[in-house]
Amino acid sequence: MVCGALLVGACESVPKQAEMAADPESDAVILPFAEPEKKLSELDAELIYSTLLGEIARQRGDMALAYDSYLQATIRSGDAKLAERAVRLAIYLKRNDQALVAVNHWIELAPNDLTARQLGAYLHLEVDNEEAAFEHLKAVVLISQAQRSDGFLHALSALTKSTFPEKAIGLMRRLAAEYPDNADAAYAVALMPSITKQWDQAEREAQILVDRFPDLEKGYVLQSRVYVSKKDKPKARAVLEEAVSDYPDSEMLRAALGRLLIDLKESELAYRQFLKQRGINPEPPEIHLTLGVLALQMERYAEAREHLRDAFERDSKSNDAAYYLGRVEEIEKNHTEAVKWFKRVGKGDLHYEAQVRMARLQAVEGGLGEARDTLQALRIRFPKHSVDLYLVEADMLRQHADSDTVTALYAQGLSAHPGNADLLYARALYAATQGWVDVLEQDLMAILEQEPQHADALNALGYTLADQTDRYQEALGYIEQALALKPDAPAVLDSMGWVQYRLGNYAEALEYLRRAIDMLQDAEIAAHLGEVLWVTGEREEARGVWDKALEQNPDNEYLLKTLKRLDP
Repeated sequence: MVCGALLVGACESVPKQAEMAADPESDAVILPFAEPEKKLSELDAELIYSTLLGEIARQRGDMALAYDSYLQATIRSGDAKLAERAVRLAIYLKRNDQALVAVNHWIELAPNDLTARQLGAYLHLEVDNEEAAFEHLKAVVLISQAQRSDGFLHALSALTKSTFPEKAIGLMRRLAAEYPDNADAAYAVALMPSITKQWDQAEREAQILVDRFPDLEKGYVLQSRVYVSKKDKPKARAVLEEAVSDYPDSEMLRAALGRLLIDLKESELAYRQFLKQRGINPEPPEIHLTLGVLALQMERYAEAREHLRDAFERDSKSNDAAYYLGRVEEIEKNHTEAVKWFKRVGKGDLHYEAQVRMARLQAVEGGLGEARDTLQALRIRFPKHSVDLYLVEADMLRQHADSDTVTALYAQGLSAHPGNADLLYARALYAATQGWVDVLEQDLMAILEQEPQHADALNALGYTLADQTDRYQEALGYIEQALALKPDAPAVLDSMGWVQYRLGNYAEALEYLRRAIDMLQDAEIAAHLGEVLWVTGEREEARGVWDKALEQNPDNEYLLKTLKRLDP
């Protein structure tokens, strides 16, 4: 569904209510009386029996018996909440006929209940009673108007899950016809085919809407979203740019254009739009957050910090603002300040990432023990991330601890996750840096026993054998298998070039290495290509390759060792 992307709240009623209805476990036990002050002596014994039987049946999974029991309790008690429970159970059972019986009782008991009316419209349409459905839709509008909410969107959302989309659209048109000058009614009609993903019809309806109601800003937003869904982003952009030109003070239109420009990777133009939106209304913290994230992406760190602080000042509970402020300080190498911000990121989507970044910075600042404690706590709280956290900790230890500590951690991780390919692969790569070819070979062969077509393991094994041993033919076999699996991977092309060089096939080596570096400007590939050029007498070209790589990676250890060895 695209409803959420088109208008926040446009689909908040029947789909949500229908989903709730489909979950018979969603509510607490409902007592069989509407007025709590009644005494037990006033209750009908059969009513108590029916209600308790319904509860027991529901808990035991006998939803059909639960439905029957709740319906009987509804009839005896006149309690609308029991009728609602019966409706939910019937929808869960996919019995629209039974749901309709219960919803009719519900509406009779609570004629002004918006949810009951919405479900009434939906269920009557599902049994092909359009007239009854229409009467309930009209009631939805009237009830919503009394509650000062958009009744047409509530009516629309009553029909969004109908299995008769054409009839649903017809009912919405009929409802809107009773309010010919109401822009909200016309908007709901235009929105309906977008929800059902009938894009050609949605395009026509959106055009009709903006032609009839040119001052309705959300109409242009809807039209642009339809074009986006039809894979025509240039048209979507043109619609919003023209609308912003006509209505320059519209926050809605500028926000929509800004979001589209972000989607089009036009960060600078998006940034300007959100700046103008902030000029119209600087109060919402979201606008400052968006500006901060955009500035961060564009590497304008001072501006990013300013925007994000503005966002945090307006919403001190904003995890997003705290997280991205931490990122700014981390990039600017203000590690202590970054840790403070990451600690402020509470529960939510960014909490885990903030904690991992905080641990890395703690290690950089000399608090390796504290960092490891942080990661251990995360492994307990997020067991699904356990392997990833072992990998993070291992990478941290490789930079800040000795080899015994690193290998001990890999052993601990593999003890907790026996045979895990990611941990085996990471340990193998570490072993290669230490010259432990036997450990690397053992771990990579263990991976290949599980996954014979693991291209990265094949490539790593072949490259290491070519680089650190004289088992060149064996290395060639592994790399050939990897290349067959990943023919365009720069790392594999580099390995093939390197093994060809070791075999003395310089022309073939240059061919593979040139292909690799054309695809990826990497220091190690440059070191290899430069070495083959150097050995074949192309020393000026070799220096050119190395100089370019040094500009981008002045501290690359492998490249520096190659230069020292060949051109001291």
